[in-house]
Amino acid sequence: MSIGKKQFMEYYVEQARNGNVSLFLGAGISTSVGLPTWAILLKPCAEQMGVQINNNMDLFLLAQYYANEYGYSALKRVINNSINKLNDNSTLVDKLLELNFKSIWTTNYDKVIENNLMRKKVLTNSIYDDKDLSNTISTNRVNIYKMNGDIANLDRIVITQKDIENYHENHEMLLTFFKRELVVNSFLFLGYSFTDEVVLSCLASVNRCLEESANYHFTIMKQKDDPEFLYFVKDLEIRYHIRVLLIDDYDELPEILCQLREAINKKNIFFSGVFERLEFLEDSFAELFLKSLTSELLKHQYHIYTGYGRNFGNYLCGSSIQYMLENNMEIDRYLIMRPFLQTMTKEEKKVHRNMLITECKFSIFMFGQSPKDGTYVNSTGMLKEYEIAKDLGKIIIPIGCTGYTAVEIWNDVKKNITLYPYLEKYIDILAIPINKQKVEQLVNVILQILKDCS
Repeated sequence: MSIGKKQFMEYYVEQARNGNVSLFLGAGISTSVGLPTWAILLKPCAEQMGVQINNNMDLFLLAQYYANEYGYSALKRVINNSINKLNDNSTLVDKLLELNFKSIWTTNYDKVIENNLMRKKVLTNSIYDDKDLSNTISTNRVNIYKMNGDIANLDRIVITQKDIENYHENHEMLLTFFKRELVVNSFLFLGYSFTDEVVLSCLASVNRCLEESANYHFTIMKQKDDPEFLYFVKDLEIRYHIRVLLIDDYDELPEILCQLREAINKKNIFFSGVFERLEFLEDSFAELFLKSLTSELLKHQYHIYTGYGRNFGNYLCGSSIQYMLENNMEIDRYLIMRPFLQTMTKEEKKVHRNMLITECKFSIFMFGQSPKDGTYVNSTGMLKEYEIAKDLGKIIIPIGCTGYTAVEIWNDVKKNITLYPYLEKYIDILAIPINKQKVEQLVNVILQILKDCS
């Protein structure tokens, strides 16, 4: 039984927003960057032995035969020559890595996932041996569990029938971690053929234990005009709790991933703001307005992202945390704080800003006062964030009444209001002076803009 696209997207987005998603990436993902499939990888081995590879061949057994005949060192040289390549840029992998996953599991040996995350300036932690599990880090980086090993350590890869037969004994702890994650998270399997007995046995074990309480997992596959394929799809759901989204062509996959990313991000709001010292009226307004705004946003399940601009970050995050504590909400889920380090270079700050803004559909700009030579000037950092938000096509909401850089941005938006049709009815309200501004009205206008653009 397959699942419809609408149902698939709704379920995945809900799980992703709750932080309950893991990715499982198979060999099909690596082939998107030109790396060989298992069959092509082992083709030189088959040719050397005079064996013809067919669709029903057990490739682990083929690798075992080759190792028996020519030695494990020869087998590993074949693998190293085919996989250890530098050209692994992938638009598809880039899109996958924006799906708000908790961790990544893979049977691939290559460095495609790590290298693409590195280019995004995302820290990773590769785990390909049970002993590596003690280094698992749940914050600040992505854990990549490489179930069959890594090209960097060919002595420990899983490639032959003997490796498979000894897998449960050699990787007992890794399988325990995998089963735990199958219990608590929903997996999205991509580029995976579901022929690996190690993975299938873990799925079966979890479902046997939990029965109907077991999580449902998902995969995306190309439709086949073949009765056996339909039985296969049905079997995945019944025995392994894996629901299949069928597509006509894999060319549709990037667009589906983009739609998922946009749906996940539509509740994410980036706040750009900073101030050094405000007048009494401005300061009172900032405290009251941010407390009221964050309360309403969190009540409506929005996620707040911030680079924790000086003083502004205290008001924004303090109000948010207070509301979440009072309402028993998970702080780490709804408030994402990524402060700038003073030691960051200009390029590092640019990358940092891009990372924050990319993950959000909305960008709200407030205040923007920075100290310089004993006086105060408008923040150039906020202007840079505004330019990034424009370039990325984000929904921009400048709170002009807060002055400083925010009013600069407001003036530019109003001058080009045709580019921001969602603000046409509200642009003047956003700039009503603070001494005449009604906090409740301003908060309601922002909520309406968010609703109109969702």
